[in-house]
Amino acid sequence: MFNDDFNDIVQNIIRSKKYKGLYKKTIEHNVKRCLEKYGKKQAERRARKILHQIWSAYYDNKPNFKHIYESFIDKLGINNVTESEIKERIIKILSIQSSTCERITILDNFYKQIFAVTGKPSSIIDHACGLNPLTYFWMNLDSDVKYQAYDIESDLIWFLNSIFEFCKLDNIEAKLGDVLIDEFGYADVVFMFKLLPILEQQEKGSSINVMKSLRCKYLVVSFPIKSLSGSEKGMREFYSNWFKKTIESEKWKFEEILFNTELVFVVCF
Repeated sequence: MFNDDFNDIVQNIIRSKKYKGLYKKTIEHNVKRCLEKYGKKQAERRARKILHQIWSAYYDNKPNFKHIYESFIDKLGINNVTESEIKERIIKILSIQSSTCERITILDNFYKQIFAVTGKPSSIIDHACGLNPLTYFWMNLDSDVKYQAYDIESDLIWFLNSIFEFCKLDNIEAKLGDVLIDEFGYADVVFMFKLLPILEQQEKGSSINVMKSLRCKYLVVSFPIKSLSGSEKGMREFYSNWFKKTIESEKWKFEEILFNTELVFVVCF
């Protein structure tokens, strides 16, 4: 009976317009947990709420990535495109997602300060990446750096890879992946921007286990210092205290960097 309920709910969510393109493993993981915790009557509603919190809440409307890509290449053309022209177009794309929109004003210094701590990496993994891989043009990394980006939305993955291909960036690849479910390889630096609060929404206490499972030299985590509605509500102090308490039993060194729109911790394992 559990399997029948599980399969029915998973298929209902997959067929829905809102969650159609989400990673099946993520949907299954959350449906299973909601069935176990809330039972058949509430499981689907609860699972949809979680999926909204971890994906849909960061967009005013679900983007039409095919249309955005076509507009991107149409405006740029195909010959003699300069980096400044690409960055100008990408800024407009970053603004459609709340998380990356908040990062636009600090991009010129954001990675400078992070890589001043980590050194210039030769490999990066970006978990729950959203549109952040498009900020690669502000990272000033060597052209042979290996950049792997993971997210749970298939249309987004197609879109990112299409942009990278257009820009002839064969060192960057986006893939479907969920840090709560899948296993990942080694990278010098792992990005988990504004991800830990989302992990805690799904599974309380999961953040420390995820961080301990990573294979890297440096982990870069960040937190919003304002809500999606724009209010501060003491978020900087809350997240700073929460993160330090979460990792206090580990022997990890870290540096705390405060930007105008984001709080960053660079952790050395």
